[in-house]
Formats: sequence, structure tokens, C-alpha cells
Amino acid sequence: MMKALIARSLCPWHAASLARLTAAADSGRLGHGWLIAGPQGVGKLNLACILASRLLGAAPGGPLPDAGPKAIVAAYDELAEPFDLHADLHHVRPEEDKHTISVEQVRVVTSALALTPHLARAKVLVMENADSMTPEAANALLKFLEEPTGDTFLLLLAERPGRLPATVRSRCQQLALKGPSLRAARDWLAGDRVGSEGISASLLQQRPITAARLAMDEDSFSKYKELQDTLRLMMEGEYDPHALAESWAGGDSELALTSLIDRLHGSIRQRLVPGHSNLVTDPEAGLAQNTSRKITVDALFAGLQMAENLREQLGRGINVELSLQSILVSLAQGDARRL
Repeated sequence: MMKALIARSLCPWHAASLARLTAAADSGRLGHGWLIAGPQGVGKLNLACILASRLLGAAPGGPLPDAGPKAIVAAYDELAEPFDLHADLHHVRPEEDKHTISVEQVRVVTSALALTPHLARAKVLVMENADSMTPEAANALLKFLEEPTGDTFLLLLAERPGRLPATVRSRCQQLALKGPSLRAARDWLAGDRVGSEGISASLLQQRPITAARLAMDEDSFSKYKELQDTLRLMMEGEYDPHALAESWAGGDSELALTSLIDRLHGSIRQRLVPGHSNLVTDPEAGLAQNTSRKITVDALFAGLQMAENLREQLGRGINVELSLQSILVSLAQGDARRL
């Protein structure tokens, strides 16, 4: 039942996107391939599952109830394995302990999509982390995209769509998902009595589901706060970046990098749009105002790109500590040339 919840209630900030997609489907104008892009934790899978259910006739059109943070986090946690919500719905993601989608996975699913639907009038593929396909996998999918069957829809979900080959992107309609406003994110959490104090504005707005998971897990939230505090001290010159890199590499590196990325997003936003945040509504504004002034904008952007790239490479044999040292030392020195 919980698995079905992800296709029956909607993250409220995606209402306009769902209405657009539903209207296109109802009028017969929905393309066979869709590239749905957005940060991890913004709710791409939630939107894709609802659209898939409607395309398969398993869910009615019209407004849907809003998905609260507790329900949506629980639903996502239930989807640890590829789901099976409908016989004609196919779900692909990197296999366990793997970081890429293989050509074998794509060949299996495209073979299934070439068959006649079992129950519905259509077949739908939901591919998570589509930007993690190997070149061979992307080529195999491209062949199917070039000559899709009339009753098949491919929903490709990606955090960094630019990593997909241009040939794949050009054969898909694209939809860039955004998170809620800061106030809407706080209200969404508060509706389930989930506190948002201490969580950065960037995380709340760009990855609200990730923020909700952090807020509801006391241990994870404590680690997140510790990471935020040590990062602030380092950027103020009161914490050795080498020691911080060693600490982060020996702990939850993904959470550490997420914390760093959030801080850099906030600092960049404050530098480019002065007054966008304030100390009352945005806890990260203090850091942005007091520490990032001594770091060039180029260094902030370069650090952000390096941190995002490193997070994607975790578990692939990269030396995390040395990579973190390079990023943190360069940020501490405010020098984009070192990044």
C-alpha cells in the first residue's frame, strides 16, 4: 500500500508541472520521451509515478491530495528495490552496489517495451538516474527512442541531464523541476509538525524531501548540524581544511558533500542577489555574508562544481580525502585557480 502512495499523492510544488503533462496526455500531444530534470530530493520520482499511473489508466485525472513529508519520505524508503505498481510499468535504476545503468538493463527493458501491453493501452518506463547510463546503455536506449512504438512512454529522470548524450536529449521533451519557495517548504514541513530550524534554505528549496528526511532523523540531523558548524569555522579560518577533509572522508561523505553544496549555493545566491536572504529567514545567510566575501565568486562556482562532481563519483574508487582536501583548501584560500 505504501508503494502505491507515491503515485496517489503529489508533492504540492509539482502541481503545475503535473497539470501541464496531464493536459498534453489528454490531448494526445504527450511525446514518447520525456527528460525530467531536477536535484535529488526534489520529487522527480513522485511526479513520474503519478504521470505513469495516469497514462496506464490506473489513476484518475484531476487534482490529487498533497503528499505530506512523513508520508512521502516513508513511500520513498519503501522503494528501496525496483517497484512494481503495474504490469505495464517498468522501473530501471542502477543495480544494488552499482553506480551506472548497464546496457544489459536497457536491452532487457526495451525488449519488454516492444511487446503488447499486458493490461493497459500503453507501456511506461520510469528510469531513475538516467544520467548514470553507460555510453553503451545510452546508445541502446537511443535506438528505441528513434523508433518507439505508439503506445510507449519513456520518463527519464536525471539530476544532471547534460551528462546524457545530445542525441538522447534531442529526442526527449524536457521538463526542469524546481522545488518550493522557502516559505512553502517550511509550511510543508510544519503541516506534519516537522521542524525546519537549522536546515539551510538551499536544502529546503532545492531538495525538500532530503530536508524532510534529515529533519525527521535525530541522528542524521545532529551530523548535519555538526557538518554545518565545522564548515562555517573552516571558512572563517578557524578550522584546518586538511583536518576537515580527513574527518569528512572517514564519515558520511555524501552527507558532508551535500552540506558543502548547500552552503556554496547559499553563498553564491547571496553574492549575486544581495538581500535575497536575511539572518531571520535564512540561517545560511550569516555564513554567506560574513565568510564568502573573502572568496571570489569564481572560486565559489568552481568549488560547487567540484563538490557536485565528487558526490557523483563516490564509491567509484576515487580518493575522497584528497579530493576533499583540494576543494576545502582552495575554498579556504579563496582561489578559484586551485579548483
